[in-house]
Amino acid sequence: MGKIKKWYRSIPIWLAFLLFAAAGLLGASYLANHVTSFTYGEMAQIKMAYADAMTATMDEMLVSYDDADQDHFVDVVIWQNWEDQPGLSVGTYRLYRSWSLLARFGPVLIYSVVLLLAAMIFYRSKVKKPLAMLEAASDKIANSELDFSLDYAGQDEMAHLCAAFEKMRSALDGNNQKMLHLLDERKQLNDAYTHDLRTPIAVLKGYTELLEKYLPAGKLSDKEVLETIQTMSAQVTRLEQFVGTMNTAQRIADVTLQREAVPAEEFACGLRETAAILCQGKALTFRGEPGGSLRIDPAAVSQVFENLLGNALRFAREAVGVRLESDGKTLTLQVTDDGPGFTEKELLTAAQPYYSGKREPSHFGLGLHICRTLCEKHGGSLTLANRPDGGAEVTAVFSMEEN
Repeated sequence: MGKIKKWYRSIPIWLAFLLFAAAGLLGASYLANHVTSFTYGEMAQIKMAYADAMTATMDEMLVSYDDADQDHFVDVVIWQNWEDQPGLSVGTYRLYRSWSLLARFGPVLIYSVVLLLAAMIFYRSKVKKPLAMLEAASDKIANSELDFSLDYAGQDEMAHLCAAFEKMRSALDGNNQKMLHLLDERKQLNDAYTHDLRTPIAVLKGYTELLEKYLPAGKLSDKEVLETIQTMSAQVTRLEQFVGTMNTAQRIADVTLQREAVPAEEFACGLRETAAILCQGKALTFRGEPGGSLRIDPAAVSQVFENLLGNALRFAREAVGVRLESDGKTLTLQVTDDGPGFTEKELLTAAQPYYSGKREPSHFGLGLHICRTLCEKHGGSLTLANRPDGGAEVTAVFSMEEN
């Protein structure tokens, strides 16, 4: 039974309709023939029951006609229809007429009812369930409820329609998640902007009020005024740098990656040369020689590599390590250092925008956030960890498959 059901769900809708129509026609033909044969049989029995009475009546009429006197005309009635014979009762006549109507219109009624039943069974077994699923899914999507799946087994047109609808739902859900993630990123950036702007603005406001209050009264020496101006100038410079980083973060959030086929060996050599230039004064270990071709955005991967390498060099004591490898589907880039490593808090928050830890309180903290954003746009991820023997370990993964 299971195999038949599976086969039935795999056949096209038009074929299933033809099968039901053919079965309905055969069944209706069988029933119509039996009903017609039965009704004609009943009608024949009624005729035979009154055949003798009809014959006797006709004989009497013929005798009466032969003996008739020429001066006295005797009415002779010749019945054209056997139903008009005197010996036929009203009940029997009505029964005969009923059988006659059934014989005439019964086949049409049987064909209509059987084909209607076949159509109803076809609709309930082949169309009703997927249509109900699609209607329910449409209502959920209209209410922005995308956390469901549309699973309808089969290989027919309705199954393909449900699969296409599920693909659309999945795409909508994915876009919705990306949008929510983007909104969350923008909120984090806005919160970071607000938080980091408070300090230089507060400092500038405080020193401005100080100058306004004491400078006209001559209570500040030239040296104090110069120191105040220098401090204010440093805060202005910090604000300018901050605005620059804001623009950088905005551009990274809006960037669209362009994958292209890049020779793996050539790309690895380029990264190795960049690392050799940047790591002057520090020991560099570069491992990994991926072969073949890499389908990546080389500019994005290079930017992530330079940011990670720059972070590692800031904290490394003596050595920095780089590992590059590919499995054909993803490209993995890992950068390590022998510095103090990440704190427990930094492991959770260091990749957030404008995070600055205890090790570098004056740094804007956009490097790891940019790396994470580019990795996610490339279908990958960024992972922070500490090495077992000490030091930080940052792993960037890039998907080489189209999203």
